[in-house]
Amino acid sequence: MYTDIKTILDDANNHNYAVLAASAFNLELARGAIAAADEMQAPLIVLMGQIQITRHARPELMVPLVQKLAEQTNVPVALLLDHGRDWEKITWAYRQGFSSIMIDASVYPLEENIQRTKKIVELCHAQHIAVEGELGHVGSASSLDGCDQSLYTKPEEAIRFVKETNVDSLAIACGTAHGNYPKGFTPTINFEVIRQVKQAVDIPLALHGGSGSGDENIRRAVAAGINKVNIATEIFNHCRDHLMNRLNACPDIDYLSCMIETEQVCKNAVKHFIHLTGSEGKASNFVRKSTFCHSINSTALEPGE
Repeated sequence: MYTDIKTILDDANNHNYAVLAASAFNLELARGAIAAADEMQAPLIVLMGQIQITRHARPELMVPLVQKLAEQTNVPVALLLDHGRDWEKITWAYRQGFSSIMIDASVYPLEENIQRTKKIVELCHAQHIAVEGELGHVGSASSLDGCDQSLYTKPEEAIRFVKETNVDSLAIACGTAHGNYPKGFTPTINFEVIRQVKQAVDIPLALHGGSGSGDENIRRAVAAGINKVNIATEIFNHCRDHLMNRLNACPDIDYLSCMIETEQVCKNAVKHFIHLTGSEGKASNFVRKSTFCHSINSTALEPGE
């Protein structure tokens, strides 16, 4: 069932669980992730980042693929543009049928973040497309940005941000970061920040940079109020490491077998993270509806954009 993040995350928020948001930029990752969700009867959010759709996963090719896979299962599946920063790339994803958009204007001062996010919300809500914003800033794991408490989300700012933008979910900064952490490093998550922001705004909260955070940290983040857990790097690393080991052990293995095995590795990794979020079996909370679709109203886009 192809749907949007608002439909999925409102249920997670109401029933105190989280949903895995797994990055998938090709056939093997998309098939593996959705197959895992189907087996575990869990809602799923498929992520494609702005850089990914620019360099490889072109929306006009990947959106129909994800939609078709979603139609073949009863579990709700949303397709979210992750970290959309440029109007051109956001509207590109919008036109091609993404059910949900994340606008990341977190590098800007609060006032500008609000104005940029509000503009995307107004565009998307007119076509029933859900929107996630980011407040605070989730930076780079390699730089240990998650240790910089000045980047953490402030509850009082979250109240204003949510009220003025009308976002459907909010990505917060509380100690995690994107990418690979230095070897042996596990981030310290400020669970009190999660609890305080949740109490302040009571909308679905997203944890970005979930890779490498540790299973117990993810469980505790969900218990504190997180409803969406983003995992990309850790799934990619599992697939890469498996291929490296297989090629070293069997250098003559055929390419098709490599791709089939990659899909299975992705599936197993996604199943692990679904278990951590507490979303297993939650597909039963959703009544199957007609396939999500939206028609672009030409007047919804500003001239020349």
